[in-house]
Amino acid sequence: MFPFLLLLAIACESEPAPAPAPALVAEAPAEPAPAAASTNPDAPRVPTRATGRIAASHVLVSYAQAMKASVAVTRTRDEARALAERVREEAAAPGADFAALARKHSDDPSASRGGNLGAFDSGKMVQEFEDAVRALPEGQISPVVETPFGFHVIRRDPVLEVHCAQLMVGFATAERPIPGITRSKEDARARIEAARAEIEGGADWASVVAKYGDGNLTQDGGDLGWFGRRQLMPALDDAAFNLDIGAHTEVIESPAGFHVLKRVE
Repeated sequence: MFPFLLLLAIACESEPAPAPAPALVAEAPAEPAPAAASTNPDAPRVPTRATGRIAASHVLVSYAQAMKASVAVTRTRDEARALAERVREEAAAPGADFAALARKHSDDPSASRGGNLGAFDSGKMVQEFEDAVRALPEGQISPVVETPFGFHVIRRDPVLEVHCAQLMVGFATAERPIPGITRSKEDARARIEAARAEIEGGADWASVVAKYGDGNLTQDGGDLGWFGRRQLMPALDDAAFNLDIGAHTEVIESPAGFHVLKRVE
């Protein structure tokens, strides 16, 4: 079963997830297909580390006739190209703040994140965009790239991913409750604190997850597989990326319940 936490992430985000930006998506399913549906009994039930993934940030300068352009965008195609060229010149200058340029100039929803799109697989972006990213060394700025959505200035970023497991305990009144959970918030807090005390006492992680965790979240020791920035709910994202390998978090509350995360790799 694909981990509930990752399926829930986009619904609980306070802003759009970065991978990939809706305007750039080539074609994607409505949601990830559960890995358990595989007919191969040896297939992993959690996400494995993808190969060939790339990451990027960008500034999109759109124009009035571009695909999915906002009604607020009134510039012409020529004006958009000229602005994109100016942004590209600034972005390529020594010491340039790419995130600040994206927040100031980009017409993409990723502007609020400094243009960060996170990591994505081959085929998830329109071809012109993906080809431009793959042609860049990490940290370098592209020439202006045109797609049906406008003109882009792209920076290739390193792919940052971690491998974590989770213990999760839900409660009935959570904003995004786990189906079938009826316990109170107070009981859930007491349950996960008891679980964490056993972990602190040296108990086996997978055994504690199986004993205290909820539903399919107990499979494989709560293994979430590999994931990138902003693929978890905001309450968990920084915690996951700040963990040392083998370490675990304090109890964290999210819209889905209470969590303890462990860094596997």
